[in-house]
Amino acid sequence: MIRWIHGLDQDALPQTGCVVSIGSFDGVHAGHEAVTRTMSKAGKESGCALLVASFEPHPKTVLANVPEQRLTSLDERARLLSGLGVDAFVTLQFDRKMASMTPEVFVEEVLVKRLKASVVVVGHDHRFGKNRLGDVTLLKALGAELGFEVLEVEAFEKGAAPISSSRIRQLVENGLVEEACAMLGRYYDMRGVVIRGAGRGRQIGVPTANLDPVDPLRLVPAIGVYAVKTWIPGENRWLPGMMNIGRRPTFEGEGRHLEVNIIDWSGDLYGDEVRVEFVQRIRDEVKFDGIDALLRQLKLDKDRCSALMQGVT
Repeated sequence: MIRWIHGLDQDALPQTGCVVSIGSFDGVHAGHEAVTRTMSKAGKESGCALLVASFEPHPKTVLANVPEQRLTSLDERARLLSGLGVDAFVTLQFDRKMASMTPEVFVEEVLVKRLKASVVVVGHDHRFGKNRLGDVTLLKALGAELGFEVLEVEAFEKGAAPISSSRIRQLVENGLVEEACAMLGRYYDMRGVVIRGAGRGRQIGVPTANLDPVDPLRLVPAIGVYAVKTWIPGENRWLPGMMNIGRRPTFEGEGRHLEVNIIDWSGDLYGDEVRVEFVQRIRDEVKFDGIDALLRQLKLDKDRCSALMQGVT
């Protein structure tokens, strides 16, 4: 089980040398897995524990006053990193003081003195310190001076371009959840609490669960209709579903709503937490001429989602 350490409390931090990597690790995607594989090898050779450190909030939130929509919450990152063999997950408070640290001060005060880095594993494009002035070349020079080894991990590519959290976010924003899945190594997912809606779905024979996202910073995929897997309390299995993210234009709706129809299932989910995994975006949201046209399309959507979900695990 991973140790989740909040901040730089010296008593909570490891007291012996560690294999350390620092980054957002948002999504804990295939590129991050490559980093943890290098960490694991270094840990076996040195006998050191594996430690990942991440900033909270995201530096952009502090420096640009822009909330960073994320692929994973911190607790999800901790869980996923634990599955990759990481021993400790440290969340570093990012504030103006942290942002003002020069690369040299950051390495000496945080990496060496606090995190006890014996080996530091970073990606080829890693930047750190004030104004992101530190790079891998400087890190290696500081390692030689301060007594830690630096291992550089080459870009992990998919489709002739490096996998990155920002690239995956862009895919999700555009509704390209299949491509995002290939880079994450799993389906992109969201969790939401079922709340009461207008009840129109039930009135027309296609009941939906209206979801209020558990994490308000979670990135919501593009507006459209998706084939999804759903996990609901009490079932202990994945159920096929179709999900609409949109404004309900046929009913002159406004805002953005998240509604999932669990195919061939009925029950009361109000107040329950539902998990949704996005398998494929099947179409845009469309304004129909009336209820009959909408129902015909929903029948086609259901058949397509059911077919897509056959064999999906």
